[in-house]
Amino acid sequence: MNGISRFFCLVLGGALLAASALAQEACLRDPARAHELRVLDEAQVIDLMDQYPVVAAPAKLHRLMASLIAASPRLRAGPSIHLLAYEDGELNAYGADHGLVILTSAMWSAKENLSDDELAAVLAHELAHIESRDSLVEACTNLQRLAQPRLRIEDAREQMAREMFNPHSPLARAARQELHAQEHAADVRGIELLRAVGRDPMAMVSVLAKIHGTEASGLNLLMGSSHPDVRERLARARAAAHRPVPD
Repeated sequence: MNGISRFFCLVLGGALLAASALAQEACLRDPARAHELRVLDEAQVIDLMDQYPVVAAPAKLHRLMASLIAASPRLRAGPSIHLLAYEDGELNAYGADHGLVILTSAMWSAKENLSDDELAAVLAHELAHIESRDSLVEACTNLQRLAQPRLRIEDAREQMAREMFNPHSPLARAARQELHAQEHAADVRGIELLRAVGRDPMAMVSVLAKIHGTEASGLNLLMGSSHPDVRERLARARAAAHRPVPD
């Protein structure tokens, strides 16, 4: 390829990247897309609540979450964030962009015996996802990956779910990389929020180890997972927790 050809290829590649970035930004700013995602999230929450009994979360969890929200200008600006809990023996937590943090009752069980700092770390991680609108970012990025910006988010999810079962799919590889990056970023941002409210940043490391273990799962080894390798995740979180706070 001669110099002129390479030049035009670079120009074309730059134009395509710019167009993709503009389409992504338009998707993220589109209220209809945010509403579409909220409807899907709420349908999933309804299905979840049909399967598991809803329970009242302890008052201290509401206080912990309120303190973390107060430490974030973006979270304070809205939307309002609510805490929902359901009865389940597995440690689990979810965050929805429109302002919902969901916890399982195992989080405050005597069996798991999580400290207040560890509970705050779980909440901080989910709030970090909400702060960054990670679900909408993922949805909009998938539309760009599939080159179908007008596709419904639900249909894009179904297509990407099929891709995820193919270990050789470049689309699945890119999607996993993005999800892993989001999890690492939420850990780091969660640690920042913990520091901001006077909580132990190392609580993020300890609670991640309790929830995800310390060894790679079979799913990681076979075809990858929506969560990064736990050993790398713990190492990154530990490094962030030990990182000096800027003056």
